[in-house]
Amino acid sequence: MNSFETVYDFSSGDGFSRFAVLLFPIGFFLFSKLRITPKIEEKETEDFFLNNLESQKNIAFIIKYFSLILFVMLLILFSIKYCKTYFLYKDSKIITQGFVNNFHPMPSGGHDSERFTVNGVEFKFSDFDISDFGYNNAKSHGGAIDENKYVRISYVKVKGSNQILKLEVRK
Repeated sequence: MNSFETVYDFSSGDGFSRFAVLLFPIGFFLFSKLRITPKIEEKETEDFFLNNLESQKNIAFIIKYFSLILFVMLLILFSIKYCKTYFLYKDSKIITQGFVNNFHPMPSGGHDSERFTVNGVEFKFSDFDISDFGYNNAKSHGGAIDENKYVRISYVKVKGSNQILKLEVRK
């Protein structure tokens, strides 16, 4: 019986988790808007950076608008990359299945990558690299790939490497 459990599927929305990076500039903006600006407006300059009120306003302005610009830039870059990956997945995906061989797990502290082959196709990824929308959950952080596990992988070739866009594990 060859029933598979889908662990990761880019096309089902799993790829959207990478957009969480956009929360950082939003956080900077909200911190500036809700925490720094009220202190300046209330003229609570004691125990606050810079004693000059005009300098404080300028810094708050820079933080707010820099975070907005960063948010827009990241949103555009991630959206373009997501669309490119989506069209590659729809038009150019390659499917392979077989047992995981030559498994090299990523250490839990990082500073290396997880590597393995399936049916002669090499795969490599790291938990700490979110530059693409492929599967990157290493065994040391709860990932599903392990030596001699039977998997079916849908992937695309991107810049000389194979990016996993759908991972299924045999039950």
